[in-house]
Amino acid sequence: MSRRERTPQQVDPLGALSAGPLTVIAGLAAVLYAVVVTVVVRADVASWPAAIAALGALAAAATVLVLGSRPARAPFRRPHVVVMVVLLAAVVVLSVVSTAGHNEMVRDDWTSVSVGVLILGLAPYRPGREIGIAGLILASVIGVVVVVESPSFAAGLPAVLYVVVAVTPVLALTSAGATFSATFVTLVDHWVERASSYRRAGTADLRAGIARSVQQDRVTILNRDVVPFFTGLIEAGEVTADDSRRARAIAETLRGTMVAEADRSWLEQLLTAPAVAVGGVIDDPEHLAGEMADDHRTALRALLVAFADTGVVDASDVRIAVRAEEARVDIRLTVATRAPDLAVRNRLAPYFAVVRVVYDDLVVDLSPALLTLRFSYDQH
Repeated sequence: MSRRERTPQQVDPLGALSAGPLTVIAGLAAVLYAVVVTVVVRADVASWPAAIAALGALAAAATVLVLGSRPARAPFRRPHVVVMVVLLAAVVVLSVVSTAGHNEMVRDDWTSVSVGVLILGLAPYRPGREIGIAGLILASVIGVVVVVESPSFAAGLPAVLYVVVAVTPVLALTSAGATFSATFVTLVDHWVERASSYRRAGTADLRAGIARSVQQDRVTILNRDVVPFFTGLIEAGEVTADDSRRARAIAETLRGTMVAEADRSWLEQLLTAPAVAVGGVIDDPEHLAGEMADDHRTALRALLVAFADTGVVDASDVRIAVRAEEARVDIRLTVATRAPDLAVRNRLAPYFAVVRVVYDDLVVDLSPALLTLRFSYDQH
């Protein structure tokens, strides 16, 4: 994706993971309801092949929803929605064909409820606008087929009333899903903005603390190297060629240390922080890590901390290469494993899912005794 979509799954990957069981329940409920209603009103079925095909298409749409929302396939993409809409439209048409001429009441049709439940199941994964469009398309299809079969209804009411009854479940569930998605994203964005404002408000104090810390580091270096050198010069009363060489060496050491510390990115600081049991080497000659967005940093930081917490990899020797490739930044992370491949995947699966959502192109390669991750993001 050229630009990250604003979906609940994108702004809160962990929240989307917790919605997985509900998605499975929605898929099963939609199919089970359709099967039960079909059996109950089996006297209305004129073509069992068409009825079975309708149920099969519904099951296929539910499968797309469930499999597409799995952490290993995150994020849930627009093509999945397109496939679902096509399959659900086929469900509506096939259901009507299966009861052609025998359907006397629109209120006992299962298509509206089952279709609406699956559209509602998209709420944690897609933008509210897209969910609304998908629901409107399917409601239109249902409205058209209801108008076509309205002459067979026993009540003899105007067709528009049948349409209202048929499309109401779809529109209601679609509205609920779209509202949830849009509201959730808005609330998260507001929370992030508030957190950012608090962070900006404390920036002055933070900078002062950093300045004091850096100043203390410089004083330590001066006391260790520079002060003894000048004390020796004063005591000797002369400057020799060896003193000149030593002075140049001390100056180069100080300059190199100061430049290295100034250029250290948050990623390098993380791998050297005593509070985090993670170490290794960062290969980032262009200092690209410092330009990462907050969500990119958070996902990568969580993954690195998980290396130490889970104990399935050698967290003391993590190697990360960061390179710019045209409009994107490519990251390659390697670390030795300490457990069987299956154990590594199981313990790190939630973190892989978050990285996959945030970076959207994660590739996990588990070769013998080595875990390699490749992912990228757009440069800002």
